[in-house]
Amino acid sequence: MHQTRRPGRPPKLTRDAVVAAAEEIVRRDGVDALTMRSVAVALGASPMSLYRHVGGKDELLVLLLDRAARQIAVPDLPADPRERLTALCTLLHDELVPRPWAVRVLAAGNLVGPSVLWLIEDITASFAACGLDPDAAYDAYRVVWRFIVGELVVRQSARTGPAQSRQVLGEVDAARYPALAAVRHPRSTETFGPGLEALLDGLTRG
Repeated sequence: MHQTRRPGRPPKLTRDAVVAAAEEIVRRDGVDALTMRSVAVALGASPMSLYRHVGGKDELLVLLLDRAARQIAVPDLPADPRERLTALCTLLHDELVPRPWAVRVLAAGNLVGPSVLWLIEDITASFAACGLDPDAAYDAYRVVWRFIVGELVVRQSARTGPAQSRQVLGEVDAARYPALAAVRHPRSTETFGPGLEALLDGLTRG
């Protein structure tokens, strides 16, 4: 007599499996698509079963940020603190570029993965080595962090090219807007590198 095979148990859930499924969702569909239910569906599990491994969406986002931070390959860094700041801030920027979901998460709240603390420490220590006191050094880190995240948010949110704005700026009334009229157009659309250097120069100037 033919017997119907009883289905086996679903694979045992682990925190790593939950985070991996969440990472796939945010990479494919964006952070707005991430819910406990969407992760449960991806794993063939019930949403309530996930709460044995993560406390909720915010904790899951922290775990995702931490997973991303662990993937950063640390390059050889300059010993000079000012040059080191450029290298560290550029590293942070370049690691976020292919992770638009992480930019959205960072821009939306004060979440941080523990595995990125080394980078925050190194940036803060580099500012201190440039002559800032500890509180000012950390404040300077926060300034460049917001600059980097803001730069990427604007880049990701831009729906049109610079042609329209360039045309408007290139045709301003010199009598009413002399400072704008004096700007040579077209300008480069690359703002991160020059902006970072100007910001770091201002923050480290004694």
